[in-house]
Amino acid sequence: MTMEQPTEQELLARICHRALALYQEGAEPAALPEPYAAHCRVIINHQESSRGVLTVLITLLLKKRHTPTQDVRLHQDRMDGGFSGRGLDTRVVTPFLRGQSFPHMAESGWLTRSLEQPLPYDLNYPGNIRPAILKEAFLSLIDGAQNQGLAAESVLTALFMGLIEYRDRNANLVLSRPVNLSVAQIVDRVSRHFDSPYGGAARLPVLAVAAVLRLLARELARYQGCTLLPLESHTAADRRTDLIGDIHILDANDTLFEGYEIKHNIPISSGLIQTSFEKLRNTPVQRFYLLTTYRHADYSEFEPDIRRVAQSHGCQLIVNGIAPTLRYYLRLIQDPRSFVNEYVSLLESDPAATF
Repeated sequence: MTMEQPTEQELLARICHRALALYQEGAEPAALPEPYAAHCRVIINHQESSRGVLTVLITLLLKKRHTPTQDVRLHQDRMDGGFSGRGLDTRVVTPFLRGQSFPHMAESGWLTRSLEQPLPYDLNYPGNIRPAILKEAFLSLIDGAQNQGLAAESVLTALFMGLIEYRDRNANLVLSRPVNLSVAQIVDRVSRHFDSPYGGAARLPVLAVAAVLRLLARELARYQGCTLLPLESHTAADRRTDLIGDIHILDANDTLFEGYEIKHNIPISSGLIQTSFEKLRNTPVQRFYLLTTYRHADYSEFEPDIRRVAQSHGCQLIVNGIAPTLRYYLRLIQDPRSFVNEYVSLLESDPAATF
């Protein structure tokens, strides 16, 4: 009786589970010969800045492990003997990386311009992958798995152990109240904190936006005389009809001035905008922000919905990502470093954020 072949999803989960067990035991991954071990370290060191490379490499290694006869350098099904790497990534790999709080793309690594060329990923691949050391590591690991007998599962195990170590080392980095960080560094660390594997992660973007609004309310003329209402419990908005979002600002006349709806890893859609519009339809709110940690490539597709809300209500609807919103707001604050203290204070006092 032959054992049934595991699905690609099952295989990826099994390899990652093994990597986690090895990491928790303090063990070393299966030894990789040089220069492949060094190439893996390069990939891990660039995991945040080159998420596309990480995602594509994991997809190709998974395919090689699942279907050893496949030439994984032929990453597009239009190539003779090729397969749809992007399809496997979109269906299996990116959702898995997102679920594990590993660096990931919004949809697929193949949307990265330097990786989408319809040419094999051989050692002569001309894509503009930078820095050069990353391109060498990426192509060499693919060549090793395809041509040099390098075990794809061993490389995946080493990569996952590195990802797990990095994730766990950085998950609580914000809580130490670091100083002398740039706006970009602050947003990067807070964004990584959102992807922490701990309970209450969906609450974290709400606390981050509330923290930056506290500072803006003290410094910007727009908010003079305004009041930022205390945050409700994480489920209160589902129970009370007078709330239109997660964060509410009143003007000097105690009239609703701005509202914020915060989503974590949920894409914006016309349906979501309509749901928000139904909640604010009977309120005098001037601006309503619909923000998400999901990485949309382009928000311009929602312009018709935004115009419809403006015409029907008069409210200015702002649809955007959490990270770009934080970057913009932090540049308006006299001392962006004060945001870290504000955010950590909310973390320490909010019962929904469990760490």
